[in-house]
Amino acid sequence: MAFRQVVDYALEHQVDFLILSGDIFHKRAINAETLQQAVELLALLKEADIPVAAIEGNHDKSFYLDRGSWLGFLNKQGYIYLLTPFYQDGRLILSPWDEETRSGSWLDIRGIRIYGLGYLGITTTGRLEEAMKYLADKGEHYIILMLHAAVNRLLAHEMGGIRYEQLEPMRQVVDYLALGHIHSRYELEDWGYNPGSLECVHLDEFDVGKEKGFYHVKVSEGQKEIQYIPSIYRPISRYSIDLAKTRYAEDAYTTIYNNISAVRPSVGAQVQVTLFGEVSYNPLSLDLNAFTEKLKEEFSCLYVEIINNLNLPKTGSLEMGSLVKREDLERYVFGQLLLQERSWESDKLNDVIDVVQKLKEIVIAGEDEEEAIKMLIKHGEKLMDEEKNPLNQEDVRKDDGEAV
Repeated sequence: MAFRQVVDYALEHQVDFLILSGDIFHKRAINAETLQQAVELLALLKEADIPVAAIEGNHDKSFYLDRGSWLGFLNKQGYIYLLTPFYQDGRLILSPWDEETRSGSWLDIRGIRIYGLGYLGITTTGRLEEAMKYLADKGEHYIILMLHAAVNRLLAHEMGGIRYEQLEPMRQVVDYLALGHIHSRYELEDWGYNPGSLECVHLDEFDVGKEKGFYHVKVSEGQKEIQYIPSIYRPISRYSIDLAKTRYAEDAYTTIYNNISAVRPSVGAQVQVTLFGEVSYNPLSLDLNAFTEKLKEEFSCLYVEIINNLNLPKTGSLEMGSLVKREDLERYVFGQLLLQERSWESDKLNDVIDVVQKLKEIVIAGEDEEEAIKMLIKHGEKLMDEEKNPLNQEDVRKDDGEAV
């Protein structure tokens, strides 16, 4: 567990505090084992008098403002300080930490003032402008701002992406911008720092240049010294297997098994298997769900994913092969499904595919239904011919007000 590495490092170096900029959990609904592991590790920090300040990300925030989350539970139990903004009459308010209610937007630890904004989604730009008036009153404090947002990333996907120019005014009042959301490391002009997720949340993240880890930051007289420590995440093994020479489905299972056996994955590894090639049998006749479970048991894997690219076209808009990108494959499949419904002009089809991909990513990211509705309204003209079927809010809501 990569978080154990962080805790061990914090204890060994006797750090003053730890900050976690969201998505501590990858899902809102976690199992008992995951919660127990989190409590055991956070308890070690608590016993060592190392406070932990945290914000909610899009994956672990509560579904509704009036309902709890597992981070809220950890906060109430005193394992973390969960920093969140408040709202009054639709306006953002940043309030100091109240130990009695165990709630607040900012906290002073060892002479450092830490603000937490969390994940603000498509409202990020406007909320940052509202937060400026609170951050401007910094006094002599060294200011850390924790924000779960993607800077110069995800701009076309309605998922909390903002431009650096929109964030830059905060450099006047924020000394250290602690970012979360993007799963790979990136930095912003010696000011903003996104360490990446500790683990490979998706197997596609296991690529050259996609660093994952955490920072050790030392501040003295207003100056910071940054050290990046790569995380030790679970092993990952990937296999691209050509099944063109298999005559029957039974042959496919044997070929897959033999290829993995030839280069066995480490115990506890996450495994991705991509199948490709032209076969005479129906690729859908392969019971890959059952075979996935067999591979997990046989090779003691934590997770196995099999991508079935058999009999996909070699010509046209998508050149299929062992190294086809998931995004390209998704766009191809979405396009084929849309073409089954009606004919499209090429430019119009690409626009609609863009919207479908955005909707898919919003759902995977765990956004609430309002985020999806806002996106559909904003890009509605791409989903239908405006002169025939103008999209409005009623088009995406049922009569009872629920989202479709």
